[in-house]
Amino acid sequence: MDSMEPVVIQGDRVRLVPPPDIGFAQMTEAWVNDPFTRHLIGGPAYQMSLASREDFVRPRLTPSFDGVYLMIEVIDTPEPVVIGSIELRKITPEHRSAEVGILVGDRAYQGQGYGTDAMRALCRFAFEEMDLRRIHLGVMEFNARAIRSYEHVGFVVEGRLRQDTYLGGHYYDSFVMGLLRQDFEIAERARG
Repeated sequence: MDSMEPVVIQGDRVRLVPPPDIGFAQMTEAWVNDPFTRHLIGGPAYQMSLASREDFVRPRLTPSFDGVYLMIEVIDTPEPVVIGSIELRKITPEHRSAEVGILVGDRAYQGQGYGTDAMRALCRFAFEEMDLRRIHLGVMEFNARAIRSYEHVGFVVEGRLRQDTYLGGHYYDSFVMGLLRQDFEIAERARG
């Protein structure tokens, strides 16, 4: 897939916008270094340095990045607030599939439906504008709130990776969840 032009995707309560050219790694540093958030996503037990975060973000901001990397901006507040990021990656045009990753990093906005709205908006874009057929993601078994959120969008558990993540002295399973275009359309119709 050729590199994509910057896009803005509108949800009901959020807008997905391109990150700024500079300063995004600093903006997200607190999110990825919050122990609670890191645990939810199965992240490393150690804090991520700014240099490491820049190494992670920098390729996603280049024209050669094969995907969509956007900030989640809440728009149902008096002023827009950036609360996280969402990414469509590993896009395989011949199979019309991709992987999605999301982080609602600002804890004040977790559990309020903003991540669900962001996921729904990105999936709609992926199916309608990019003509994808399938999207998948990974989620930790103990992240029940995220699993429910993904199910609201139409994702289903397709498999379990047993003891694939070691956190805080324990092994945990993770789930692979998938969403087919027709399942997304059914979930959207049910939503009204």
